[in-house]
Amino acid sequence: MKMNMLRSSLMLLVLSMVYSPVLMGQTINEKFGNPTNEELTMTSYAPDESAPAVILYQSTRTWYDIVAGGFRVSTEVKTRIKILKPEGKEYADVEVLYIDNDQDRSLNENITGLKAWAYNMENGKMVKTKMENNSISRERVDKTHKLLKFSVPQVKEGTVVEYQYKKESDYYFYIDTWVAQTEIPVAYTIYNLLIPEYFIFNIDETGTVSTQNKVETESIHFADAMSGSLSCTGTRYTFVGRDLPALKSDSYVFCPLDYCKKVTAELRGVEVPGSIYKNFTSTWEEIGRMLMEEEEFGKRIKRACPIKDLVPSSGVEKETDVVKKMAAIYTALKSRLKWDGNYKLYAESASKTIKEGSGSNADLNFILLSAYREAGLDARPVVMSRRTKGRLPLSHPSVNKLNTFVVGVVDGQTVHFIDASVEDGYVDVLPSSLLTEQGLLLSDDGTGNWLNLQSLDASKANIIINATLDADGTVKGTYEAQMRANLSASLKSEFREADDSLSYINKLAERNGITISEYAIDDREAFQPVAIERFSFSKKIDTDGTLIYVNPFVIPVMSESPFKAVTRTLPVEYPYKHSINMVTTLQLPDGYVIEEMPQPLVLITEDKALSVRINYLVQGTKLIVQYRFLVNKTIFLPNEYDILRQIYDSIVEKNNEIVVVKKN
Repeated sequence: MKMNMLRSSLMLLVLSMVYSPVLMGQTINEKFGNPTNEELTMTSYAPDESAPAVILYQSTRTWYDIVAGGFRVSTEVKTRIKILKPEGKEYADVEVLYIDNDQDRSLNENITGLKAWAYNMENGKMVKTKMENNSISRERVDKTHKLLKFSVPQVKEGTVVEYQYKKESDYYFYIDTWVAQTEIPVAYTIYNLLIPEYFIFNIDETGTVSTQNKVETESIHFADAMSGSLSCTGTRYTFVGRDLPALKSDSYVFCPLDYCKKVTAELRGVEVPGSIYKNFTSTWEEIGRMLMEEEEFGKRIKRACPIKDLVPSSGVEKETDVVKKMAAIYTALKSRLKWDGNYKLYAESASKTIKEGSGSNADLNFILLSAYREAGLDARPVVMSRRTKGRLPLSHPSVNKLNTFVVGVVDGQTVHFIDASVEDGYVDVLPSSLLTEQGLLLSDDGTGNWLNLQSLDASKANIIINATLDADGTVKGTYEAQMRANLSASLKSEFREADDSLSYINKLAERNGITISEYAIDDREAFQPVAIERFSFSKKIDTDGTLIYVNPFVIPVMSESPFKAVTRTLPVEYPYKHSINMVTTLQLPDGYVIEEMPQPLVLITEDKALSVRINYLVQGTKLIVQYRFLVNKTIFLPNEYDILRQIYDSIVEKNNEIVVVKKN
């Protein structure tokens, strides 16, 4: 993630990332153009020695002006960063998202006053390098946004980087969310927000780290050639953060922004003297009605399918099973159109999508919705924010927080789901970023029902390993795993994304310390929720001729824990609920018996949402290991981390234990 780049949802704006560090125990250097000797010579940041860079100082100041008779909101950002390691150089490449609507120029945004410098110590002296205009570019992101990109020159390990800019916005009803943390630590950051009395905002502060806050009342004076002068009372909010930890990416957190320190200003209304009060608050019901009345959303769903023969070509004329009908039409659509990798809420024209042969999930989903309706299915959009983009603010509804939708088909009391981004899944087997707790199913009249897509059937893996141990320490056997739902999709996806089948098999063999032959995935390319992985394998283990030391799992299920940190401040988010059942049967060599065997293991969280059970049985000359692992919820809070970590550590320990087999 580049510095300052936080994509807002659709029509509106930018979340401008804010940072600012202070050196521990030192006076804050607020003066730009003059980094201190300590800032220039520092080689590490004491609170986080691993940090590739640290934000020494950032100031974000937001205020209102009156320009040409209308209100305008301005935000000035000043940032100083210390590059501590070579990989920290990327934080001198900055991106700022802003509104540039190429279809409506009545309101706009502009970035002005952009300046940037690099400071390096050379031969004991500070050398200052200014960024030139050829290091600045602007590129269009979509119909309503552009991206300002710039790269500060002469940046290397040890460089101090400074930059500043001002964003001027005609969207006076929207204030960028202030985000105090980023993926590198912040030594000092300050947010200064001044709001005139005419604007009534809800100021919402969230996050686990603390800041020093202050609210004051002061006088504001506006002067404009068109409107004349105007004085009013304003409220100034000040938020100061010191030594804020890095919000590092984590494979078990979808959107760190959900948990970081931030301040959101949501406009409730505007009341200017001599004017009627204007209400800006919305409900999700109002937003639902608005979407379903829009020409490019709700009315688009009701149009005839733009691919005339799509439904007939799918062969569903006599099909009565809803899921099979959904799957057949989806397969027919994906044989003609490909997903381009983008998630959107609104779509391009259907004719453009069909001509190009690909489109966003929204492009394809609108066609799919109309096809389903043509086939007699009760198909509706389910609008949402993807898990990677953050949770929807249920208390402050805003269409700008929505960033995509999936297709829902109502079948009695059940709703089935599909999305055009599905490559290896199935009906009700969606990519994990779409398995949100907050999906709003919209009827044609705009009324909606909130659905939890994480309540879909849990994924399952049933694994059977049959192996034979020879007296010379050779283990030979077969592996068969029946995967269902998202575990099946994950297996297919991993195989599909490998360079080739041989590369995939070699990595699988290396990971498990085995030699693989006769590998196959049944139904790998079939559009269904099940896949079966099979292979034969062999491996060599230690023996001295009398004793054989063998791992009873034969193929361990977990070699190391993903939760190595002693403490954790963020929740643990699983992509989906799942269970793994594995039975390993190991045939001992003739004349050998088990001398030492591990103890069984049973660990269960208090709410029974996470558990592991491992049991060992001896039946004649066979050793049987039964393993069951269950994850029955998707979010574990920080206060549950200790037991979660304990369970994973115990699984790893059991997977490393050895059974001693002795010649009788």
